[in-house]
Amino acid sequence: MNIFAIDLGNKRIKMKSEKGEYSYPSSYLNAEQVATGGLGSESVEQNFVFKIPQDAKNSFIWGPNLEVYNLPERMIDTYARSGRMKQKKAIRILEFALGRLAMDYPEAYESPLVVHLTLGLSITDMHEESDTIDVLKKLAIGQHQIFIDGRVLTIIIPTEEFLSIIPQYMGTVLNLAFDEEYQRNQRFSDGKIGVIDIGGGTILINRSVGLNPSPNGDERFEGIQNLIKEIGRRINSTKPFLIEQMLRSADDKGNYNYRPNSNRQDSRDITSVVRGEIERYTRFTVAPLVTENFPDIEEIDFIVVTGGGASLLAKEALKDEIGEEYFERLFFLNESEFANVRGFYKGGYLKWYISNDDSLQIKNSLEKVQTSLTNFEAFQDEKELVIPSNETINTLRSQEVLEAQKKLQALESEIEGIKLEFED
Repeated sequence: MNIFAIDLGNKRIKMKSEKGEYSYPSSYLNAEQVATGGLGSESVEQNFVFKIPQDAKNSFIWGPNLEVYNLPERMIDTYARSGRMKQKKAIRILEFALGRLAMDYPEAYESPLVVHLTLGLSITDMHEESDTIDVLKKLAIGQHQIFIDGRVLTIIIPTEEFLSIIPQYMGTVLNLAFDEEYQRNQRFSDGKIGVIDIGGGTILINRSVGLNPSPNGDERFEGIQNLIKEIGRRINSTKPFLIEQMLRSADDKGNYNYRPNSNRQDSRDITSVVRGEIERYTRFTVAPLVTENFPDIEEIDFIVVTGGGASLLAKEALKDEIGEEYFERLFFLNESEFANVRGFYKGGYLKWYISNDDSLQIKNSLEKVQTSLTNFEAFQDEKELVIPSNETINTLRSQEVLEAQKKLQALESEIEGIKLEFED
């Protein structure tokens, strides 16, 4: 089975399959607004031109190096505090992400690629009054056709069995709990873990006990977006995309140079401003959340600090603010930006390929989250597990694959018709 994992962050989209992993901005450009005459080209620097059938009149450019076009004011930013996945701009970027992962599979250009997709949501999007889960199911399940640089890829997520939606922070927990060989790391899988996920738009605070996610958590709309705005205010810049790029590309000495255009004389060293705002953000935004959400520090084994913003924190300022006892419990991840999506991938893999007790437990944890989205009491209603044999599991998986193949065969003629109609 082809496992895809996507973390739809407000500032970055993280994507992973067995073929590769990527981090692209949560913004894109309308291709028609990008000058392509002369020696210029819209498809450069690993950026791609995307088009989807449901939006056939428009083309879009997306990739890791959008700054080469020098059009920050024309960026279509998918950031939103609520109802994000109901907005067309965010729906497009989900399709783009599926297509980007499928590009690594040559067979996706020839016939539909069957995919198991794992997505993460904040725990506040998974309560009974939210319809985000239903929206994502309608968007994800079914057939997807994405034209990338003029070539069409086809992906299919046949049924709900091929889709996992889990609490976002559990990605980090799963990534720590299982190594690259999917062997259990008991320190993390059995422990009492707090998680502070510092993203672009939000800071999420949750906890996990023995791989069981807590139904309660805190979500603050005080992510790195706020830090970027403050830096912009200090240097009189209205280009948050350029400031974000600057924060991701400090020089070897940790200095920050703001480049509003390609003219060297317009470049400014704003290191003192950036460091000052980072320290202020660390002390007065992040530090209080640590002590507020984990008031009884002895009840937590450690607190994982993750997310794309974790690497920006001023650690000495954080230690000074919260004290030695709390700081010793903090666990900072390397490559924290990818922690969630790597965990999503491991969770999807373990759910699909059940072969031992450990993966059965993680499958149960994931399914327990999904089936209790509208009833958090299920988290407290533990029942005895019946562990099926490997032979039974393999038989069930074979039947599921056969069912998917039948659906694919039934859709082939319809796909060809849509493809020809769209190309015409």
